[in-house]
Amino acid sequence: MIKLFNPTFNKEMEEAAIHALQNERFVLGESTFKFEEAFARYCGTKHAISTSSGTAALQLTIIASGCERKEVITCPNSFIATSNAILHARADPVFVDADYETNNIDTTQIGEKITKNTKAIVPIHLYGTPADMDAINDTIDKNAKKNNIVVIEDACQAHGATYKEKKAGNLGHAGCFSFYSTKNMTVCGDGGMVTTNDEKLADKIAKMRNCGRVSQFVHEEEGFTYRLNTVNAAIGLVQLKYLDAWNEKRNSVAKKYSDSFRNIDGIKIPVVPSHSKSAFHLYACKTPRRDELVKHLKEKGIETGLHYPIPIHLQPLYVRRFGYKEHSFGVSERIAKEIVCLPVHQELKQKEISYVIETIKEFFR
Repeated sequence: MIKLFNPTFNKEMEEAAIHALQNERFVLGESTFKFEEAFARYCGTKHAISTSSGTAALQLTIIASGCERKEVITCPNSFIATSNAILHARADPVFVDADYETNNIDTTQIGEKITKNTKAIVPIHLYGTPADMDAINDTIDKNAKKNNIVVIEDACQAHGATYKEKKAGNLGHAGCFSFYSTKNMTVCGDGGMVTTNDEKLADKIAKMRNCGRVSQFVHEEEGFTYRLNTVNAAIGLVQLKYLDAWNEKRNSVAKKYSDSFRNIDGIKIPVVPSHSKSAFHLYACKTPRRDELVKHLKEKGIETGLHYPIPIHLQPLYVRRFGYKEHSFGVSERIAKEIVCLPVHQELKQKEISYVIETIKEFFR
């Protein structure tokens, strides 16, 4: 079986993990702070604060940005954690439909969803390709005086992606990353990171992820136990050195796929704007024959993924709580029916890439 995901774990990571276990505090040890410093440098931000998950990173950032009882705009074409983090922060998610070409939020519709109660926009860099941040920030500028709106990037799939030569995580007020075990960086477990240039925001999130603590017995904030384990941070510190090379491999695989599928009727390849570089967390193509293709590839020993077959607004929780129905966000619903993700990870061998390409060509013939 050619796997959809195949996380890398090597001897250097093993040695880093053992060293951390033998020599550091299990929680908030030295490697945690080294990892944060290295990740901030990598993204080009002043601060990075590690958390226990990408969802925790989003939740803490939304809370710390003052979104409670406010509206937060995002897109329903995502994993449910994006909007659940808004609910966790006691804010109201307001959905804007996706753009069919890019799969990201349709920036032309954001302005009409902004109200006097809007506090934040959470664009998702879905599958590793950054959203149109200039268009989003232009919309913010037009409404900033009235609302003081902030942009919080959901960069949970976009480690190392760039938009006009700036790294994801440094394109808004803050960026949120996930190190879940299927991501481009995994820390061999779970974890998250918040990046920002706002010192006050960073300080507040750092307290909140550690029970609101400013010292052993003094707590200033309504906090959570959302710390990243030291051993995961030690592994992440090693993985960060490999990230660019891994992403280059993903881009190489994606290019081979796109070059091979570009002229095939019935399949739509991913769109990456010329000013962006995708991290290609997923190679997400679209076809009306999605279910047939998935069945064919499975029979041929190729694993695929559906990210995501049910848009957030049609999840039972959101139907029950907000009354959403089918056709509420037609583009997201269309994408959900057509999307299929192919193996694109850095461990793929050339013969496996060629086999995937030939198997798909065979299907469409």
